[in-house]
Order: sequence, then structure tokens, then C-alpha cells
Amino acid sequence: MSETDPFSDTAFLARLQKLLPMLGSAQPGEADAARRKLIEHLSHARLTLLDVAQRLQQPSRGTASFTQAARETSLERQLAIAREAREEAAQEARYASMRAQALEAELRQVMAEVGRMAQAEGRAHFWALAAWGVAAGCLLFLMSPMVLRSTPVRTSQHVVQQGPIAVEPRTSANGMLRAATGEYRGSAAVQDLEVRISPNNQAEIRAFLNRGEPLVVERRVSIGAQTWLLIRTETVTGWARSGDVLQP
Repeated sequence: MSETDPFSDTAFLARLQKLLPMLGSAQPGEADAARRKLIEHLSHARLTLLDVAQRLQQPSRGTASFTQAARETSLERQLAIAREAREEAAQEARYASMRAQALEAELRQVMAEVGRMAQAEGRAHFWALAAWGVAAGCLLFLMSPMVLRSTPVRTSQHVVQQGPIAVEPRTSANGMLRAATGEYRGSAAVQDLEVRISPNNQAEIRAFLNRGEPLVVERRVSIGAQTWLLIRTETVTGWARSGDVLQP
């Protein structure tokens, strides 16, 4: 053996590790060539196959160093892989954080838009109610004259003239109703005598007369089994049932 341990030489070990597996080749020629080259390689270091076998059984310091170097290389590779994985994970975490911030901003924008829509809907609802109230007020205003016209007028002493059939007062100089030829005077026989615009119980009531209020009967009409009188007072003319008028 040489004074310097060949097994501490990296080049020697690399050549040795390349030739040893070739000894087990299935091709006899290749295995025999590997054996010759191995013996030649060992002879340069003044070693034999027996020395190699002993070193493999009892690893020398050089073999241990070689194995340690290989182990360190493997550990460095694993550390590099771990660092790369950590950097990828950190990058993914940054991307996830940026995406979460973007989603949060979109959510705030959507919530603001929903708030604006709710506000607009509330204003629209308010204006719709206001328009409905104005329309209802206008309708009541337009209907009020019709209600007033269709409401019978109750008189205490004199009946207020209603409708187009009212005539000018026909009174004498002493203030009494003047009866023309064929007419005669009478008075209301009941309280709230109904004066209608036509001889019909369903006709519109134009006025009410107090009991005892003077009137003039202009003419008499029989409709079926009922008799109607066309009467007039100082302020109104209309039809009343014959039984509701006191006649001479």
C-alpha cells in the first residue's frame, strides 16, 4: 500500500465505483474487460482485489468521507428543494392575499351599489305615494261639486232652488204664492216632504219641504196606481206624491 490512502482520493473512488458494477455484467467479455481494468486501476495504487474487499468490509476514513460527502450533497439538494417549495408557498400566499383584498374591494363596491339602489327605491316609493295622494286629492276636489249637487237641500222656512227646473218666484203683492188659472194652493202634509225632478220614486230628490210649508199645485198626473202632483214653492218646482200634500 502507498503511504497516502487511495480511498481518500476522489478520482480514485469515482473510477472504482464505475468499474465495480461492471464486474456483474451478463456479458462475459464485458465482465472480463472490467476485471482487467479494475486490476490495472488497483495496481497503480499498489492495491489488490483483496484490499478492496477488506475496505468494503471495514470502511476506511476515505470511504467514510466519500459517503459523508454524498450524504451532504443529498441534504443540500433536499434543502434547496425545501427552500424552493417555501418560496412557492410564500408566493402563493401573496397572491391569495392580493386576491382577498381585491374581493373585499369588490364586495364594498357591491354593498355601496346596493345601498344606492335601496335609497333610490325608497325615494321612488315616496314620490309614488305623494303622487297617489295628490291624485286622490284632485279626485275628491273634482267630485265634491257633484256630491254637493246630488245632496238634497233641507229648508227650514224656505226651500233652496235646485236644478234647472227651478222657476222664478210667483208671489202676490202680500207675499203669498199666486196660483194661476187651473192651479190651486196647498201645503206640505208631512215633515221632510220629498220634491223629485220627475214623477218616480227612484228619481233624484231636489229638495225637502217642512210640514205646513205653502205650495201651489200646478197639475196632477196618475202613473199606474200612484198619483203625482207637480208643485212649486217660492224657490223650487218638482213632483211630490199626492198623499204628501194637503189639498183644499
